[in-house]
Amino acid sequence: MSIELTEAQRQAVRQGEAVRLSAPEVGGEVVLLRAEEYDSIRELLDDEKQQRAFREAGVRSAVRWLKDNPY
Repeated sequence: MSIELTEAQRQAVRQGEAVRLSAPEVGGEVVLLRAEEYDSIRELLDDEKQQRAFREAGVRSAVRWLKDNPY
């Protein structure tokens, strides 16, 4: 797959902005951004997933505790 960018799209990517492209050959749209930007976003998403997992574990633990310790 070859991607051709307009000058405006090239400039946006150079400035660290994401560019949304239509790519029917892969089933829809894709987003192009510099690897450094992707890595930063990926770290944030991974942190959010980890925080969500901790919250869910805390809720499960609290529910178990409440079931085991009725008032």
